[in-house]
Amino acid sequence: MTAGLDELYRQHMNDIYLYLYKLSGSRHTAEDLTQETYFRAFRFLDTYQGGKVRPWLYKVAYHAFIDWQRKKARRREVPLDTQPETASSLSSGPENSLLDRELHEKFEALAGELPHKQHQSLLLLYYHQLTYDEIAGILDIPLADVKISIYRGRQKLRQLWRKDNDDSTNR
Repeated sequence: MTAGLDELYRQHMNDIYLYLYKLSGSRHTAEDLTQETYFRAFRFLDTYQGGKVRPWLYKVAYHAFIDWQRKKARRREVPLDTQPETASSLSSGPENSLLDRELHEKFEALAGELPHKQHQSLLLLYYHQLTYDEIAGILDIPLADVKISIYRGRQKLRQLWRKDNDDSTNR
């Protein structure tokens, strides 16, 4: 059983970490939440009902993040990271061009302006290549809500992108 858990950790740890990093914006917090995710997964392994493990781990990670966010709101915590790293600096090497990084950062900033459900749905779809069904399971919402969130999120992102481009050309 322990060998299986070690393999599970090795297979999915980086993806879970990057997901939590995108949610929290902090390496330190993402590390803590990744550890909490695997602690919870181990603790509740007997409640796992089979099926794909990856979406189940994302769901555990999402709930760990939500719990952390609630605690943070109660404590009014000041983040330790003054300048969070971009996900591109975490997941890719020096082959990234400056333009690619700038576009990626701009996209992340604009996506951060979306409502929570839309942001989560797009993040899970595009960055983590999860299916609509898997996203619905992770976020505990109906499949129709996922489809609507993704559709509206894309529309809103287009509007924000155009507005941002118009603002920068008018400067």
